[in-house]
Amino acid sequence: MKDREKEYCKIIGNAIRQLRKKQTQKSLTIFAYENDIPSSTLSHIELGQNQPGIVNLKKIATSLNISLPELITIIEKNLPSDFSIFEDDHY
Repeated sequence: MKDREKEYCKIIGNAIRQLRKKQTQKSLTIFAYENDIPSSTLSHIELGQNQPGIVNLKKIATSLNISLPELITIIEKNLPSDFSIFEDDHY
């Protein structure tokens, strides 16, 4: 993974962790178990060590009673205003 991708994964993970704690008050282990996500997978996502797959993002969003687009919007709002996932400007 490139550095920008790693940074993006950390932002995603942090947003998910904050939402989980705020909206459910559940531990990572309980949340993962209740939503059929391996706890090691959720831990790696929240720490920004893994790129979350679409299926796990959908499970997380559903368990937080929000839609997948709402979850993505929340994650995007956590990005610094000058952040770009791409290293060049042609995108």
